[in-house]
Amino acid sequence: MSEQGYTIADYLFDRVAEAGATEIFGVPGDFNLSFLDNVIASDKLRWVGNANELNAGYAADGYARERGFAAMVTTFGVGELSAINATAGSYAEYAPVLHIVGAPSTKLQDAKRRIHHTLGDGEFNHFMKMVEPVTVARARITPENAASEIDRVIRMILSKHRPGYLVLSPDIAKLPIYPPTTKLIDSEEDITSQAALADFKKALSEFIPSKSATLMADLMVHRMGLQSELKALVADTQIPYATLSWGKTLLDEHSERWAGIYAGVASRPVVKDAVENCECLIKIGVNYTDTTTAGFSQNIDQDRVIDIHYERATVSGKSFAPLAIKDALQALHEVLTSGIEVIPKSFTGLVDNYTQHGAEDGPIEQVDLWHIIADNMDERNLVFADQGTSYFGISDVRLPAGVTFYGQPLWGSIGYTLPACLGAGIASPEKRSVLLIGDGSALLTIQELAVMLREKLNPAIILINNDGYTVERAIHGENQPYNDIPLCNWQLMPQAFGANDDNCLILKASTPAELKDAFKKIHATRDKMVFLEVITDKHDIPPLLKDITEALKPNKKQA
Repeated sequence: MSEQGYTIADYLFDRVAEAGATEIFGVPGDFNLSFLDNVIASDKLRWVGNANELNAGYAADGYARERGFAAMVTTFGVGELSAINATAGSYAEYAPVLHIVGAPSTKLQDAKRRIHHTLGDGEFNHFMKMVEPVTVARARITPENAASEIDRVIRMILSKHRPGYLVLSPDIAKLPIYPPTTKLIDSEEDITSQAALADFKKALSEFIPSKSATLMADLMVHRMGLQSELKALVADTQIPYATLSWGKTLLDEHSERWAGIYAGVASRPVVKDAVENCECLIKIGVNYTDTTTAGFSQNIDQDRVIDIHYERATVSGKSFAPLAIKDALQALHEVLTSGIEVIPKSFTGLVDNYTQHGAEDGPIEQVDLWHIIADNMDERNLVFADQGTSYFGISDVRLPAGVTFYGQPLWGSIGYTLPACLGAGIASPEKRSVLLIGDGSALLTIQELAVMLREKLNPAIILINNDGYTVERAIHGENQPYNDIPLCNWQLMPQAFGANDDNCLILKASTPAELKDAFKKIHATRDKMVFLEVITDKHDIPPLLKDITEALKPNKKQA
């Protein structure tokens, strides 16, 4: 009935490869072992085993941000629930990841037996219910629905840019099936109403003239793969622009038109003026969060906003939908270059008058640290900043054009960036990942150093040793023991996971002079991992973080 030896597992993994993955992350378990053999036998996919399922989910998330799709495999119950935190983060932050779960055989499930990795009640649908809020599509694969459900779930993941979930029993996985004869994605789904698009263009043409304009971009531009379209629009106009920290590096931060990172009341005066005092604020793919807006402290009158979002757009509060973000962005470009009067918001420009505060041989201060790090980036870097001093420190300084910046300010799961850096490094081997992570965050996922070393990756890992949870100290409990972490010898940590002189360079810096010298060694070491421990004071925080933590303290009123 099918081509010789072609199985449901083969069909699934062929579709995974067609969606854009060349690697699959995960952890083996007895319920998935037999169909992991199909991955090993595949000439399109490679297995990347992780230290645990949570790390596998984080790695898949980082991979998906670079590739546009990723897949991971775990076992039933214990494995999938370990990964659900990562899946929730992928859902919140629009990372398209397929989670494949190996389940007990259909014979055991039908008999309602008390099976390991279950709750022992004979029920096998508990965990599928648990992932429902954090996935856009789910299916339990059967012989009858295998082709249609595999295709449906992957198509939904690609369409909605969010995770999906498949349950596959090993006895089902080995059953025969016909290979696919149609493409997984024949054409992009067109959701746009032509009437809505026409009315949107008309509204733009009537609203924009005679108003001073500023553009603000954010996360969804990246997730929808519209960076080139955004840059083309900016290049063809003279409008000043900003981003939120979530959208950092979408646009050239060294341009004279760069106003800066907008963060509500925590914004620098120049970007606050450009965003809040223009007469026409053009928002593209903007999502506000408490951490990116200093507790929703943005002061923006919606009557003067053009807001282009995922599947809708508004002009001065009037909504146009359904309207895909790509079509709305193209319409905006056409209107802005149609000859109508476009008035750029006047502003003085973001002047970088930074001078180093601390002495070369003194302690490293946060106010200096991130400038020194930024000065040593180049256009080939993927920068991952964990949610803490790293994220807020690097958000507030300019990065070179071409750098791609990743954080997780909405889900905010500390430790996420280390495995995500691994996944992105595998997805884009031509780029060099730079990981910025605190000691508290690193303790959660440090095991994945072993996989980085096994995969022969060359990230620059910059671990900020500030003796505990510094962000939490700034919010509450400055000297409370719950903000302390166990004392670790970070210089020995890489060796515990397989580092040696051939695959890793281990460095330490406690002064600006030592930090600058360490970066010279990082630049000279391109063929292996570099692990740099940077010592800072546990009470020292970046200026932006100081303003934001003040706004986020429990006793502060939030808008």
